[in-house]
Amino acid sequence: MVVWVIRGLFVLAGAGVGYALGKDAGHHELAWFVSGITVSILVVIAEWLVSSSPIAVIASVVFGTFLGTVFAVAVQRVVVMMGEVYGEVGDQMFFHSPYILLGLMLVFIYLCIAFLYRSRDRFRFIIPYVEFRREERGARPVLLDTSVIVDGRIAEILETRIIDGPIIVPHTVLRELHQIADSDQKLKRDRGRLGLRVLNDLRADPKLDVRIQRLGTERNQPVDEQLVEIAKKLSARIVTNDFNLNRLAAFEGVEIINLNQLANALKPIALPDETIAVKLVKRGEQPGQGVGYLDDGTMVVVEEAADMLGGGVDIVVTNTITRDTGRMIFGRLANSSRTSPHVKQPR
Repeated sequence: MVVWVIRGLFVLAGAGVGYALGKDAGHHELAWFVSGITVSILVVIAEWLVSSSPIAVIASVVFGTFLGTVFAVAVQRVVVMMGEVYGEVGDQMFFHSPYILLGLMLVFIYLCIAFLYRSRDRFRFIIPYVEFRREERGARPVLLDTSVIVDGRIAEILETRIIDGPIIVPHTVLRELHQIADSDQKLKRDRGRLGLRVLNDLRADPKLDVRIQRLGTERNQPVDEQLVEIAKKLSARIVTNDFNLNRLAAFEGVEIINLNQLANALKPIALPDETIAVKLVKRGEQPGQGVGYLDDGTMVVVEEAADMLGGGVDIVVTNTITRDTGRMIFGRLANSSRTSPHVKQPR
């Protein structure tokens, strides 16, 4: 809103300048007034088009034009100096032609703009100066997906300071979070409200740099596509539990921090022939199997233990499987006289 007020004032100022010029010329004040409005509106349109372009495009055009002009003038001066030493008078007049300079400027400006834009991922251009710095150095921003906010574990992870970059929550994620919190389904509504509480706690932590930003994307795009687009613009990583977003980001070349993979990596490893205690809570998919869970949520499948549900048992680990959905442990009862072979499960 403030930007449009400034634009309106600029158009009015342009109209006033045009009218003053016409009055100073002594004729056609109305024509000068209309010309002032027209030029001001064209400038506003140009400003709107430029401001909606990525900063890499603007920086490449500005600095490419400057460098191309410098190179073109330098090349023409060198050619003229060489002509004065070795050439004839006619050759000197030819190289002094403004069309030669214009042609050199077009060539060098095009080459500089193309080079700077194609190398935008290796160098960062910052207005009003140029900072040649590798983008991968320093703390990179991190985008939070809706799935990790409603999960709740992200708050404890960020408290460990394992992620040192700025934490960015795009406004599209916040909007989706509010929609979940207003859902008619109780479970989804509770998850959404948990996510809002987690987000408020993160913003209240003075040691965390949490920002909620309205970043320019198409609102009719799916949230996953908007997140990937924002991550590419900011050279950021995405923290998510969403399998589809993980695949989409990998296809687009965006780095992902998968919270489930991180949780699996932090779980202790159970080795074959190791004895562990577990409480069996339900039957397994195969006949005779009992299923229990460790404190960290790891599923344990025990052979020939279906008749021991509801009690705690000691088991001997026979195999462990790690998948995207989590880790599973297979075992047999420790007091069983049967020796179970170590069957290799596919990873």
